[in-house]
Amino acid sequence: MAGLYHDLTILPDDDMNKVYLSRLLRTCTLVAFMAVLAACGRDDIKSSTADATGGPTQYDLTVLADKDGQFELQGATLNAEDLRGHIRYRNETGQPVKTILLKRGEKQKVTNAQVTGLAGIARDLKVLAFVEDNDGRLKVIRIEDNVAPTK
Repeated sequence: MAGLYHDLTILPDDDMNKVYLSRLLRTCTLVAFMAVLAACGRDDIKSSTADATGGPTQYDLTVLADKDGQFELQGATLNAEDLRGHIRYRNETGQPVKTILLKRGEKQKVTNAQVTGLAGIARDLKVLAFVEDNDGRLKVIRIEDNVAPTK
């Protein structure tokens, strides 16, 4: 009988340890998830842009950020190559694009991939590209050509 009583007192202690272990695992998972969210929340856009002083009052083309590094133009989702083609088409048809503004989309923040894509378009097509960052500040996208000129 004493052995049975001894076994009964051990079971509640084991259950308590299981409960504490479960809470500890949930807490650690929650802390890890919050750390990942904090790391993702950084604004990498600032590294490839500069403050725009005296930016244009009107832009030739305004695009919105869309999911997966794409752009939204008048309700259509475009990747960087399609946007480049659209700008070329406008230039060829007498509607030249000299300035582009990238703004935060309805459901999507501006990402570094979008800034990089727009920077490539601006460099290739010789246009000025601006971005309204996720904090609402206007920035000009810096174009840095690291290719040394050939003689």
